Amino acid sequence: MPLTRTIDRPRRYSVRRSTAAFTATLALVAVLTFDHTAATVHAAQPLGSFGLNDGLPLTVAHRGDPAAAPENTMPAFEAALRSGAQVLELDLQATADGHAVLFHDEVLDRTTNGSGPIAERTLAELQTLDAGSWYGSAWAGTSIPTFTEFLPLLQSSNARALIELKGIWTPDELRPVAAAIYRAGVQDRVVLASFETPTLLDLWREAPSLARAVVVRRLPDDPVAFAAAHGASTVVTSLRSFQVEPEAAERLRAAGLTIIVYTLNRADLWQQAVDLGVDGVVTDAPRRLAQVQAATRG
Repeated sequence: MPLTRTIDRPRRYSVRRSTAAFTATLALVAVLTFDHTAATVHAAQPLGSFGLNDGLPLTVAHRGDPAAAPENTMPAFEAALRSGAQVLELDLQATADGHAVLFHDEVLDRTTNGSGPIAERTLAELQTLDAGSWYGSAWAGTSIPTFTEFLPLLQSSNARALIELKGIWTPDELRPVAAAIYRAGVQDRVVLASFETPTLLDLWREAPSLARAVVVRRLPDDPVAFAAAHGASTVVTSLRSFQVEPEAAERLRAAGLTIIVYTLNRADLWQQAVDLGVDGVVTDAPRRLAQVQAATRG
């Protein structure tokens, strides 16, 4: 078998958030303009590299194992661990009262019996919703997990976690997330990721020792400088980014950055990722990818 080595995203707007975004953008411009090398000291890289997976990319289970259970629920992450995935990918959103919950969409409609923006609901309101019946009757009554409910599962496993912060998070919202990670003692096994410059810069200030990842649909002209300006040790992007500019992978590797590509569900695409030399592949089929990798290793 081969495999040999040869996210519209939600935004929560307000005057306060818009001001934070503007200020953070100015800070990013300043770093890029004057001296991006000052930002090249990265936190530890929990997602590591080929050395952690016998020369093959790590299997990153997208929202858990959505082929086995409703996405971003505890059953999905339990299934992902059983599948052999080395990394759990999850989405965090902040509730109206400042709690972090595992949820992808900006609105509740697709994966719960609720409706409307999740950011306008309190945790107590969200806990009354059914996040499993849409997937199948066997999962009726499955709840939206809080981040603190998820952490013991990670804590008791050998897995790592790639945690995407959806939308723009304020420092007040980021601090409890960072504190929960440290209380659980998993700070060396998590990477906090975002599309949003303000969120990443605030995270860098609030919890500088936690690893960060920039998420981009397409790589910028200088992805190494871009990652450095965000204090990121990991770059998460589409496979298309490297199809357009294959040499970018080598530049990122040479800079010591971890490369993750999303979201690949076919063996031919997995092989392309392996050939590029990426460090991790986000997939909706973690069990199948883990099986292929196991067969490749013999």
